[in-house]
Amino acid sequence: MITPRPLFSTRWHWSGLIAGHVAALLLLLSYVLPAGHAAWQSMGATLFYALNGTLAGNGAWTWFWAWMNSREVDAATGVLLLLFLTFPLVLPRERLQAALCGFISLMILMLPARELLSEITQAYGLSGQSPSLVLEPAYRFSELRPDIPAKDSASTSFPGDHASVLLIWFGFLAFNARRWLKVSVLAAVTLWLVLPRLIGGAHWLADVAVGGMVMALITLSWAFASPVAEWINRGLLKLAGPLFRLAGRIPLLGRLPFFCRQD
Repeated sequence: MITPRPLFSTRWHWSGLIAGHVAALLLLLSYVLPAGHAAWQSMGATLFYALNGTLAGNGAWTWFWAWMNSREVDAATGVLLLLFLTFPLVLPRERLQAALCGFISLMILMLPARELLSEITQAYGLSGQSPSLVLEPAYRFSELRPDIPAKDSASTSFPGDHASVLLIWFGFLAFNARRWLKVSVLAAVTLWLVLPRLIGGAHWLADVAVGGMVMALITLSWAFASPVAEWINRGLLKLAGPLFRLAGRIPLLGRLPFFCRQD
C-alpha cells in the first residue's frame, strides 16, 4: 500500500508562520485604525448598494437569493463542502479520510483565533450592525419575501464566521489540489457561497475580507507552516479509523470511494 503524503506540514517553517500572522495583523490594523476603518466602511457601502440594489425588482432574482440566505440552503452548503472532502472531486480517494479529519482539525485550530479576534472586536468596538440595518435604501428579504426564512441582518456582523469557514475550506483544498483548474473551481464555489450574505446585507465587505480572512490566515498558517494541524489530524484519524472501517462494511455504503480499501 502506498502511503499518501501528509495534507499538512510536518515541520516548522518559522518564516511562513510569522509571515501569515504579520499579514493577518496588518489586515486587521487596516480595519482598526480610523482612516482604514472609514475606507473599509465606504467600500462596504458602495458594494452593498451595488449588490443589494439588484433586489429592487422583487422577482425571481430576489426569490433565489432569499432562499440562498435560508437555513435550509446553509445546511445544503455544509453538505456541498463535505462532498468535496468525501468524494474524489479534488483529492484522490486514498486521501479522503485524512481530508475529512483534516478539515475538522482546521476547525479546532480556528477556535483560538476566533476567540482572540472576538476579544479584539469587543475591545475596539468593531462589530456593529449589518449594512441592511444601517444604510438606506435597503431591500430586505424580511419585507420583500416574508414567506422565506432568509437571513438579511445581524446586530453584530463582524467578523464573518460563515466566510471564515469557506475561506479555510478553500485554502485547505487549494493548497492540496495543486492544479489551476481545480483551484479555479474551488474559488468560484467559495465566491458563490460568500455572495448571499453580501447581497442580502447581513454582512459588510470587511466582515468577509478582513474578519474572515484574518481567521483564515492565522488558521492556515498553523496548518501549513507548522506540524500542529498534522498532529491533530493523526490523532483524529486514529480515533475515527475504527468507525470508518465499521461504516465501510455496510452494504452499498462501503462501495463509496471514501470507504474503499486503499491497498
